[in-house]
Amino acid sequence: MLLMLALAKFRSVSSLSPADCVNTCVCQETKVGQVPVEAPVISRSAQALNIIKSRSWFSKRGRSISCCCFFKSSNILQCCVKESWLALARCLDVCLKLELWLSTSRQKQKDTLIKAKPRPAAVQYVRVVESIISSRFRSNRFKVVEVGKLLQVQNGTPPSTNFNGVDAVHACNMLQQLKALYDEAQLTDIVVEVDHGKTFSCHRNVLAAISPYFRSMFTSGLTESSQREVRIVGVESESMQLVLDYAYTSRVTLSESNVQALFTAASIFQIPALQDQCAQFMISRLDPQNCIGVFMFADAYGHQELKERSQDYIRKKFLCVSWEQEFLQMTEEQLVSILNNDDLNVEKEEHVYESIVRWAEHDLPGREAHLAEVFSQCIRLPLLDEAFLSGIPAPFACALSLSKDPSEAKARLTGTNGCSQRLGMTASEMIICFDAAHKHSGKKQTVPCLDAATGRVFKLCKPPNDLREVGILVSSENDIYIGGGYRPSNSEVSIDHRAESDFWQYEHAGNRWLPRAPLLRARIGCRLVHCCAKLYALGGRVYEGDGRNALKSVECYDARDNCWTAVSPMPVAMEFHSALEYRDRIYVLQGEYFFCFDPRKDYWSHLAPMSVPRSQGLAALYKNCIYYIAGICRNHQRTFTVEVYDIERNTWSRKRDLPFDQATSPYIKAMLLQGKLHLFVRATQVMVEEHVFRTSRKNSLYQYDDEVDAWAKVYETPDRLWDLGRHFECVVAKLYPQCLQKVL
Repeated sequence: MLLMLALAKFRSVSSLSPADCVNTCVCQETKVGQVPVEAPVISRSAQALNIIKSRSWFSKRGRSISCCCFFKSSNILQCCVKESWLALARCLDVCLKLELWLSTSRQKQKDTLIKAKPRPAAVQYVRVVESIISSRFRSNRFKVVEVGKLLQVQNGTPPSTNFNGVDAVHACNMLQQLKALYDEAQLTDIVVEVDHGKTFSCHRNVLAAISPYFRSMFTSGLTESSQREVRIVGVESESMQLVLDYAYTSRVTLSESNVQALFTAASIFQIPALQDQCAQFMISRLDPQNCIGVFMFADAYGHQELKERSQDYIRKKFLCVSWEQEFLQMTEEQLVSILNNDDLNVEKEEHVYESIVRWAEHDLPGREAHLAEVFSQCIRLPLLDEAFLSGIPAPFACALSLSKDPSEAKARLTGTNGCSQRLGMTASEMIICFDAAHKHSGKKQTVPCLDAATGRVFKLCKPPNDLREVGILVSSENDIYIGGGYRPSNSEVSIDHRAESDFWQYEHAGNRWLPRAPLLRARIGCRLVHCCAKLYALGGRVYEGDGRNALKSVECYDARDNCWTAVSPMPVAMEFHSALEYRDRIYVLQGEYFFCFDPRKDYWSHLAPMSVPRSQGLAALYKNCIYYIAGICRNHQRTFTVEVYDIERNTWSRKRDLPFDQATSPYIKAMLLQGKLHLFVRATQVMVEEHVFRTSRKNSLYQYDDEVDAWAKVYETPDRLWDLGRHFECVVAKLYPQCLQKVL
């Protein structure tokens, strides 16, 4: 809605009605190319128009709908301008004035008809939600504006008589003019000198407005108040330049090389908003190599959010992080804060003990005296194996208050069975089924998780917006991602089978989906692959006009930058294809086509096709070979053949067919479970009872024995658990039962 009003280029807000607004939008829809560069550009105008038509301008109580409602639900913002944030502010300013006029008109009608008192004025904050637009802007240096901090509108009063809000255009113009004066060194009245003698000519009032540090300096009546030049110690020239850029433009360019120095400068100058921006940047760049350094940095400066987020990351990736050199540099208090926590992701308590020993041995003379205290706070003795205890060296056994006698150790363990397990100790490998509710069953989608080892069934948080036919990936680090898909037909903001570009990452501890940068291209049924520390989205389909089109485009996701980039497309457009990774290569199969993609060279190559070309088959990597299972042949007949591709020899060979027949109409998914190749099968059985046909579905698990080349049923799920749709997908991941909802 906001963007449409910007396109309309209103000159007189008070002369427009809701009908005029919609009509103007329709007239402008075909003239997007003529929009001047100062204004944002609409994509999917028809969709936005449908949203407006499907919603009333007022709620049942007569209150105006927030402009943010239209903006957030349509999700259509695209900008192509140098000062997109200024254009957005102008757009919002116009829209808010129109909204006030509408609410005032409605209120006048109510006062006339029922002589009701005007409702109390309410301050409304309009926010541009970062999860919608930040990922689209960040890569192009667009500014994400928290308009709620810029615009405060007293709702319910005519703008012509009592408009007490902030003029966004005026505020933005003020910043532009101040920046111009700074660039031209005009009207400057203070010179700031930092390390290495670098000087900056600035305006006292701007520095005082942005920083309490400078405000006190210039208004305290001390020597600096009257000096023409002041010297700041401990601030680098690059950091000072970035602080000034932020002061004059509200924008800052962050990088891994400047963020900590800028955080330090913002701390000195007492600019918490800039500190928070730096903290969020560091949080987005956390990895096993830098997370401990970020944690110690946050601890030194007392930034609580940065400290907690880095702590959480260390606990999540503890096994690899504990071998980093920076792990040995932590203080006793920092080490204890990490290890003395239930969320530590370790499968054995022995890993915790070994990490403490490495930390102590790094500086044994200085840390030996504190070892007993660290052990007492961090080690959970009942979780240590008795055989492991008997092998602990004498100095460390003494610190653990243990005797070298295994029988005494066992007695000690028996008396302290009450301690809780770590999060990682409860992890269980589970089969996760997406699109578990049949499309026409009338049931809401669920995401059941089957622990085949125990027979327990849990529920994972379902995909946001009830997305269907999403691309799914479980990375080598056990991170779960979903991307693309479509919203079902009962959605308020989309028609059936409209492709989406949403991309989400699953948070295990919170059992929730976190938004990530959306795909460059909306797509249904794409394949996601993890290769060379990046994620790739390949192919899929879209519905454009009256047609259905397969896609050949491929895009790459960098988790550190939270952005997608296009790479070389596949030689052929594909949907219902298979894709997997092996030794830094991506293999894609469908029908008569078999391709290999080298991400480092950005190059596709052709490989030997399978002997029986078929599509919609299943590919799985097992013992360094690609198994391609079942599928549909050229004559549209289902086949249950199995072929194996030897990657080193570039040759195919046949294996024994699957033990299924056409009568059961099985839907099959392949996966690796506990190191073995498995098939999850949904089979339909038709029975005749008293001359009545009855249909039942069975969900079974089959395991492959490569030594005898045979499949055997190893598990059958109860009928009452779920009714899988025909497009269900299965993946295997380690999940934490205490974080999930158990199905009774």
